[in-house]
Amino acid sequence: MNLTHDHIRSIVQLPINDPVLVFAIILLVILVSPLVLRKFRFPGLIGLIVSGIIIGPSGFNIIEKTSAIDLFATIGMLLLMFIAGLDLDQQQFSRTRNKSLLFGILTYTIPFGMGLPVCYYLLDFNLISSLMISNMFATHTMISYPIVTRLGLTRNEAVAVATGGTIITDTLVLLVLAVITGIATEGGGFELYGNLIISFIIFLLFVVFLIPPATRWAFHRLEDDNYSQFIFVALVVFICALLAKTAGLEPIIGAFAAGFVLNRLIPSGSTLRNRIDFTGNALFIPFFLISIGMIVDLRIIFAGPMAIIVAVVLTVVALISKFAAAEIASRIIGFTADQRRLLFGLTSSHAAAILAVIMVGYRIGIIDENVINGTIFLILITCLVSSIVTEAAGKNIAFSVKGGTKKPVGLTQETVIVSLSNPQSMERLLDLALSLKKKNHNNPLYGLVVVDDDETANEKLTLARSTLARAGGRALASGRKMETFATIDNNVSSGIKRVAREKNATDIIVGTSGKRNLADFLFGRSLEQLTTNSAQNIYVFNPLHPLSLFKKIHLFLPPYAEKEESFLHILEKVISLAESGKIIVESYSYGSTGLLIESHLKKTGSPVIHKFHSFIDEKESPDPKSLIAIDDLLVVISPQRGTISFSKAYNSLLKKILKNKGENGYLIIYPGVFNSNLTLQSSRTV
Repeated sequence: MNLTHDHIRSIVQLPINDPVLVFAIILLVILVSPLVLRKFRFPGLIGLIVSGIIIGPSGFNIIEKTSAIDLFATIGMLLLMFIAGLDLDQQQFSRTRNKSLLFGILTYTIPFGMGLPVCYYLLDFNLISSLMISNMFATHTMISYPIVTRLGLTRNEAVAVATGGTIITDTLVLLVLAVITGIATEGGGFELYGNLIISFIIFLLFVVFLIPPATRWAFHRLEDDNYSQFIFVALVVFICALLAKTAGLEPIIGAFAAGFVLNRLIPSGSTLRNRIDFTGNALFIPFFLISIGMIVDLRIIFAGPMAIIVAVVLTVVALISKFAAAEIASRIIGFTADQRRLLFGLTSSHAAAILAVIMVGYRIGIIDENVINGTIFLILITCLVSSIVTEAAGKNIAFSVKGGTKKPVGLTQETVIVSLSNPQSMERLLDLALSLKKKNHNNPLYGLVVVDDDETANEKLTLARSTLARAGGRALASGRKMETFATIDNNVSSGIKRVAREKNATDIIVGTSGKRNLADFLFGRSLEQLTTNSAQNIYVFNPLHPLSLFKKIHLFLPPYAEKEESFLHILEKVISLAESGKIIVESYSYGSTGLLIESHLKKTGSPVIHKFHSFIDEKESPDPKSLIAIDDLLVVISPQRGTISFSKAYNSLLKKILKNKGENGYLIIYPGVFNSNLTLQSSRTV
């Protein structure tokens, strides 16, 4: 193909209008700028904003800020707020509710209270602009959270309070934002506030009471179609944003509310969540950040000292006010000095969320370019301070914890095998396996298919490899590693046990189609060969519903369950399952077992909400009809004969509880049997 001189010139003429070249340049910026900035320990979002300044109208004018870029940027802004709603840990907030509420109120009111007089009297902004900027001071983005994850401090109480405080702060910021924008666009008055309150209540009722059940219904019917699930969630986000706009609120409030109510239905390790994060973080959110940089006008900075003064004042007020909030709240709560610094480090950074808020003010004309430029400077400094403070305080806490604690026996190693012989239940079994397995453990997850050794074995192996290939892709889509293999054996149980010995497995997950009467299955001979004298913990899962649709776990434990060698290991698995799906745990046990579980949750800082019922002896029984709902998950720990926690009375109790509960999803856990806890017969008479 011959390119004429005029054609080439039309392509490279600045600003570039050719859509292919524009998109290619922006993709190059998204790829390169975070890598360059990372070498200088700057957050990647700063690189995207700076790149937007360079290629934008006030820089080298390479690309115009067209309607196409505005469209992508708007999508990115809405996805940013949606993901922020998904990231809020509601269970962790429930465990530290009072402390988080205290900190959330302080970390909103102190920055707002300090910012208002500074903006109004010192910087001489009008009242509505001062209110908008002061509201901006209150928001924060926990960009240093990956640091505490790397240091293993996600369960520290200071981290839990910071996370819970973020829920309070973000909610207050968005509510006040709705009022400010309403006043700015429609003026004040009783009619405005009345209409705003009514429309907000209607919007809230729609989002809270209609969106979750509609999403449950859709997920149930689109379970095997991950792409349709993603499209449905995207549709929900934009419908909520549109409804918020119709109600006189900002669209970002609708996107945030959608993320908040769908929080539990989209687990953090799921394929769907991985796709949402990938789509947002790889393309649309970077577009939004680049578009922010394209608004910045560098000429204003050099035109006079006002832009520099605004930038310095905004940054100083932001840091001092957040420090004051963290210090006051920490002293009331009783945190150590390192925890106080950690709380400040986590909540001192202003990043993506502040941009979403400030852009609303810029769009409606109450924020000028000086504030936009100052906000970019504020983001840069606060992100640096946040990273440095969080790293220093986190290391001090991590070193003190590691120096004085010992890891519980049974939690030092982990190798999980999941049997995928049934392709129809593969997705749900994988979801369970990914929820149970510790993310930071080096040992891989093994996907296994055992084929009976008969004349059709080779044909079955071919089908098995196809199933395993899909399973491997499914695990990778969730950001996890899984090794897959198929094998031939005399029967499935012996094949699973053989592979478990070869791989030194600690846990085996198998699926079942279940029976109408669960008790018949549980105490029948179906799993006898697999579970008898097994050194591995066996998890038998009836995947009646996707894990994300369960609302509560009912955990039944035998007497003296805590004396089993694998008790802590199994308990951690149940906790991991509850944390992954943000599910409440209600346990039924004997003696002090319930208190021990509660103590372990507090010691490890788990956000799981736990309610426990303790019984004196095995003859006591709760009423299963009023106890267990259709969307609850039964988790039953069933000890083997001869082990210390086995008793005939408990078995009878399980039969009574589980009778005709085949319509429920269930997980039966058979603890592994070790020589040290085997007895010829339990000495207890029951």
